[in-house]
This record gives sequence, C-alpha cells and structure tokens, in this order.
Amino acid sequence: MTLRTVLAGNIACVTSTYDAYRKLVDKPLGKQAFGLAFMLKAPYFATVRPQIIEMAPNRGVVQIRKRRAVQNHIGTVHAIAVANGMEAAMGLLCEATTPKGMRWLPKGIQLDYVAKTPGDVRCIAETDAADWAKEPPFQVDVRCTAVMADGTEVVRGIIPVWVSAKPSR
Repeated sequence: MTLRTVLAGNIACVTSTYDAYRKLVDKPLGKQAFGLAFMLKAPYFATVRPQIIEMAPNRGVVQIRKRRAVQNHIGTVHAIAVANGMEAAMGLLCEATTPKGMRWLPKGIQLDYVAKTPGDVRCIAETDAADWAKEPPFQVDVRCTAVMADGTEVVRGIIPVWVSAKPSR
C-alpha cells in the first residue's frame, strides 16, 4: 500500500483535521500520511519534519529528530526548531479540541530555554477541559514542554490561543 493510496482512500470523506487523524492513525502508513498532509497544510512545519506521536483533545505530541537541518552552530537542536515543534504540537491539540463552529488563532509564544537540546526532542502541548469550557470568544493558554528521551526538560512555555466563532460564509 502506497502513501497515495492511503491518502486517496481515507482523507476525501472526512470533515475535520481530527477526523482525518482518527481515520488514518491505525492504517498502514496512516500516521505518516497524516503527517504529510499536516505539513502540506502548514508548510513551515515541514522545516523540522515533525513526527506526529499523538493527537487528542487537550493533548498534542510531536517528535523532532536531530538532523543537520535543525542544528545550530554548536551542534545542538536550534531553539527555534524546538519552538516550531511546540507550535506544531499546539496546532494538533487545538484542531482536536476546538468546538465545532469555532476557530483558533495563536496570539504569541512565551518560552524558556532551560537546557541544551543535544538529540531528538519530544514536544508536548497540553490543556485541561476546563480551559475550553468558556463562552466565546476566549483565550486558552496552551502549556508546552520539550523533553529529551531521558526526561530532561529543555524548553517550557505557554502559547496563548484566541478561540472565537467562525465567521459565517
């Protein structure tokens, strides 16, 4: 089964990004197909090639592999590459969590770089259900962290997201 077959047979009939993920995740090459579609929709994310680990309401997780294209002059993963991965994880979370008829837009990013990133890094975005149980429009502060395989936290922060009603067309 090719990536094209997976995409053609599964994505055409879905209504949301999260529906697409759920439809593809258990298929052969499904996560890879979804990841490719995700990067095509938001091309800047392709610069770090995020591997999608998890997409669920209130949680998004991606893995960024250490490779030359994301390294800085000292041979570690560049802080902005990690920030890009955290924003990708936030996007997955928001797509899976935002109520129907609503839209989301990141308002900024506040990060603390707490350690060097010498290898692959996992970027995790989280919220609580209560964060979304408000009358629109409202702000959700998405908590983000980036950790190494050994559990060392290298970056932590908040991405404030504005949630409002979709305009009528």
